[in-house]
Amino acid sequence: MSSFFDPSKIEQESIYKGLSEARGFLKGRVLDLGCGNQPYAEFARQEGNQYVGIDLSKDHMPAPNVCGDSLLLPFRDESFETVLSTQVIEHVVNPFQMMSEVSRVLKPGGYLILTAPQAWPLHEEPHDYFRYTRYGLELLANRYHLNAIYIRERSGGLLALAQLTDVILYDRFGKHKLTRLPLKLLFSSMLSLCKFLDQRLYYPKFTLGYVMVARKME
Repeated sequence: MSSFFDPSKIEQESIYKGLSEARGFLKGRVLDLGCGNQPYAEFARQEGNQYVGIDLSKDHMPAPNVCGDSLLLPFRDESFETVLSTQVIEHVVNPFQMMSEVSRVLKPGGYLILTAPQAWPLHEEPHDYFRYTRYGLELLANRYHLNAIYIRERSGGLLALAQLTDVILYDRFGKHKLTRLPLKLLFSSMLSLCKFLDQRLYYPKFTLGYVMVARKME
């Protein structure tokens, strides 16, 4: 399927690539915070890890293991070796409280693996509150005894612009029969070119988002 008919494909690929690079930090009992439909459950279960998915809503398939709020996690202190959170923190009304709760339930020496957007259209409205820079994520982590091991961009500026243009035009014209094929052909070529150029003219100050790995201090 072309990325035009799946307009968030580049974004999704960047998230999975970022998580794959952080695979070595997944261990033990893993909390998938804001798990949704659990797209990363099998990823989290690698090497016999124990997976626990929590979400505010029970109306997902499969249903979360636990229904609960990221601002008041229903778990004991220091009960997880890893917390995984993908594209959730922008929907949380108090990200400082969420990070405090993450730190509380992590064991000393445990890891947080988190992705967040810097540039993305409004989604899951009206519960879409924030966008993040690398410095904002580092500030949140450091305030709650989480040492950021690394924070990496999930794209350069050219690829981010191409992906966002794809999303905008898909939202405006993607459902019209007369415009679908021309736009499909245009964006198949454009995204291939931007992937190539993004590697050679890499611009890190504008990105789709970040992946952060942070370790709880012992």
